[in-house]
Amino acid sequence: MELVLFMLEIELIRHVKVTGKPALYGCTDIEPIANDNRRLLKYLVAQQKTTTAHQAIVCSPLIRCQVLAREFSEACHLPLELSPDLQEMNFGCFDGVPFDDIPFDNTPFSEAKNRSSKGHNRKLNEQNPELHWSQLEAFFHAPADIVLPKAETLAVFHQRVINAWQNLLAQHIAIAAKKKESKTPRRVLVIVHGGVIRMILAHILQLDWQQASWHQKLQIGYGSLSRVCVSQPYQDKKQCRQADQQPYQKIHQQPDQQLHQQVTAIAIPLLEDS
Repeated sequence: MELVLFMLEIELIRHVKVTGKPALYGCTDIEPIANDNRRLLKYLVAQQKTTTAHQAIVCSPLIRCQVLAREFSEACHLPLELSPDLQEMNFGCFDGVPFDDIPFDNTPFSEAKNRSSKGHNRKLNEQNPELHWSQLEAFFHAPADIVLPKAETLAVFHQRVINAWQNLLAQHIAIAAKKKESKTPRRVLVIVHGGVIRMILAHILQLDWQQASWHQKLQIGYGSLSRVCVSQPYQDKKQCRQADQQPYQKIHQQPDQQLHQQVTAIAIPLLEDS
């Protein structure tokens, strides 16, 4: 008979829309829209009163994720962990620069800055005046091959996100495995970014995260929810005894080979206008 040592249910929520102009917001810290955050917080607090309540929260340290996570943590008295490696990809010199401020032609970037409208949350890098739309277009078409100026590579971004994901699993598996008789899965809320969620889903589904189509065609809406169920089945009593003796060692060494991970929902909108 198949026995299950533990169960995890991890819900990945993308932060709500931000206050800045349309741009690539990676490592740039920018505030979320307050009204959208309040609406999402109301939904999460209501869920805590049901059988699908969360036991812990993990989030990116960037403010657009952290605000909601802290408010939810305080409202429902849940432990909160900030995971630096779950922050969005660093887009280098393009990070946080409004699309309207990037010239389409050979206009120097400094000139484009001067003629653009004034506004907050802009990141116009004076030391790199030669930013053009052609660079972004090349990156969008081949994100694994094109590296934006001073940006993180897609491969490095992928590796740090998956390392963080495996560490998250190991940590909460260790907690869930102590409650072997419980039929209720340990539920963890992870508040992160669209790019992070895509990397995690591609990893679990064994899809090619290097393909531009994966990033362009999989829409992870603001305030949307994706769900992953994780378990570690044991087929016989001998395996169960071995798990009792060293329940976490193998998980830390080779987590993906020891776990059954299943994506059960992708980008379910939690806000009506998302």
